[in-house]
Amino acid sequence: MDGDLWCHLPVRFPSSDLPLTIMSLTWKLSNVGKTRYLPEAPTTRQERRAIIFVSGVWLAFLAWTVIGLLDSTASIPIQVAAWAALAAFPLVYLRGFLHPDILPHRSRHFSTLLYTAALIVLGLIMAQSTPTAIINIVPYLMAQWIFNHRLFTGIAAVVVLFLAAVGVVAVANLDDYANWFLASVGSPAIIMIFIRISIEMGATQQERAEQLRLAQQREDLASTVHDVLGHSLTTITVKVQLAQRLLATDVDAAKTELADIESLARRSLSEVRATVTDLQHPDLAEQLDQAANALTAAELSFHRPEALPRLTLVQQQIFAWVIREAVTNVIRHANASTCTISIRANGEQMRLRVDDDGTGISDTDPKNHHGLAGLYRRVVSAGGSLEIIRLGPGTRLEVIL
Repeated sequence: MDGDLWCHLPVRFPSSDLPLTIMSLTWKLSNVGKTRYLPEAPTTRQERRAIIFVSGVWLAFLAWTVIGLLDSTASIPIQVAAWAALAAFPLVYLRGFLHPDILPHRSRHFSTLLYTAALIVLGLIMAQSTPTAIINIVPYLMAQWIFNHRLFTGIAAVVVLFLAAVGVVAVANLDDYANWFLASVGSPAIIMIFIRISIEMGATQQERAEQLRLAQQREDLASTVHDVLGHSLTTITVKVQLAQRLLATDVDAAKTELADIESLARRSLSEVRATVTDLQHPDLAEQLDQAANALTAAELSFHRPEALPRLTLVQQQIFAWVIREAVTNVIRHANASTCTISIRANGEQMRLRVDDDGTGISDTDPKNHHGLAGLYRRVVSAGGSLEIIRLGPGTRLEVIL
């Protein structure tokens, strides 16, 4: 499977050129508990098609259940129910990847538990006609957990489901199935863990590359500040020395030099401020933490994203600036009791919303507000849009970038 297709797995990170060597796998396993990548839901039509293909191809292994149903000697009503459950199973299974968050305000674990319960119910219905069906669905349950959650959670769930399947085989006396158990359940579990670790390694490498680019950008900006100050201070030093000499012979010329020095100092200060502003971009995750602390201190209820979606560097920086200004406005002016921040995909772009339930705002033109005018220019210059929306009660600040 090529790297382009891997990009559209539930975790949207490339895994090409990442061989699972023994050393890299050992290192990764030692850091399983430190991973923090929460796989994202697909947002584009291309990603959804890739999800359906990559996840759906494994549904071919339901053929074993089909064979069991064809050989079933159960009553007609039970067989009809089993076939209906078989038809519904792929729909629920694929929906678990296409829409992993059933309720946005509940955790991903809650949604996956609901999908798991639904798949188990369908498996139990099929098992009334062919008992091995309940074991045949186990790899699909494993996939829901390992590809929709962080690596540590996914591996833990795979282990639990594997042990549960062993228990079912033992308790249900499925002796004929025992010979096939490792091939039908154990092998898929190992393959899924290897794939998930490969994706995780790709994500780690991509994050490191992003951090390296950010460090390089900061270094370039710092170099710019140095260049600006170096040139300006050198010029100012020369002019000060000249003015000192002119004071004794030509006061008017000395005053002219001093005026030039003042003008140069002001211009240099403006250049330094502009450069430093670009240099000191706030971190989005850190800004969310600061917003939580500020709102809590102001005795406001705060709802934030459980995990951040995959964002570009520009999106992270712009969203961090917006959250800083918006939360400050909520605390100072909104007279609100609740503030909700959400970051979600909006087609090919990302959408940030900061909602409050306060008294609202009379003027929804961001250019007419001192603090928001600068944000508006920053967002527009990055190719995005900023809009203030009345919620009644409350206000929404929405940025699409």
